[in-house]
Amino acid sequence: MIEKTQTLWLDGALTGWEDGTTHLMTHTLHYGFGAFEGIRSYQQANGGTAIFRLEEHIDRLFASSKAAYLEVPFDRATIMAACTEVVRANGLRNAYLRPLVFVSEPNIIFAHWLNRVRVAVLAFPWEGYSDRNREEGTNAKFSPYVRPKAQAAFYKAKLCGHYALSVVAYSEAVRTGYKQAIFLDEDGMVCEATGDNLFLVKDQVLVTPPSSRSILMGLTRDSVMTLARELGYRVEERDISREECLTADELFTTGTASELLPVRMLEGHPVGTGKLGPVTTAVQQAFSAAAQGRAAQYKHWLTPV
Repeated sequence: MIEKTQTLWLDGALTGWEDGTTHLMTHTLHYGFGAFEGIRSYQQANGGTAIFRLEEHIDRLFASSKAAYLEVPFDRATIMAACTEVVRANGLRNAYLRPLVFVSEPNIIFAHWLNRVRVAVLAFPWEGYSDRNREEGTNAKFSPYVRPKAQAAFYKAKLCGHYALSVVAYSEAVRTGYKQAIFLDEDGMVCEATGDNLFLVKDQVLVTPPSSRSILMGLTRDSVMTLARELGYRVEERDISREECLTADELFTTGTASELLPVRMLEGHPVGTGKLGPVTTAVQQAFSAAAQGRAAQYKHWLTPV
């Protein structure tokens, strides 16, 4: 369960958590027409707090908004400052941040430009999903819902409405006894999980779907590729078939909320040995070191609060 905090940032100023409301005629509520980001802050080895890859997340927020013809009414520096402000104001250490660009009321017609564009930044304590232990991992299935290949470029934008398909696919997976779903596209190629990118490991090589497929260009994904190469592993961005996932030595997802999460069972069968693999473990440890300020070469990924 999400633990509410005292303060959030809305349209340029801090306000009380309970004041973060909007009208039922809000355009984004009806059409999912908005953009958002998921960002983490971490307690640092030196006792402070820092936000992980804040600048890149805010750059993607603006790119997503541009893809949907949304004019963000604040500049990047202002929203970055808002992120650090809400973490500081709520006394947070390990936290999840949600910047949101949305279209307000009163016109629920497709002419969204007739309404005001608003921006909110929320933050709350976050240590990770309680049901997705980073060692025990998760079990997954291939979703019967297909990710549209024709809209692959559009799925590079992190837009609210894109996640309706993810919610449906995740719900179907849970109802059938799984904790995660993996999307294929019309070609039968692997895309990503419902809210995370996907990596497989085969013979010490990490493989992840390419940008030509319908995937979000995740920042945790990018971090993992950098860290894995630094550790000496080869990383390939190429098409992945369903069968390759089933015969992989290791399989894991990457995302802001869950970081690196091993998939130890797929379609009811163990992945590799069915245990947390050595490559996943090594990259998990490297990621934690970078996020917590214990790896000097990645200090540029951290924005102190």
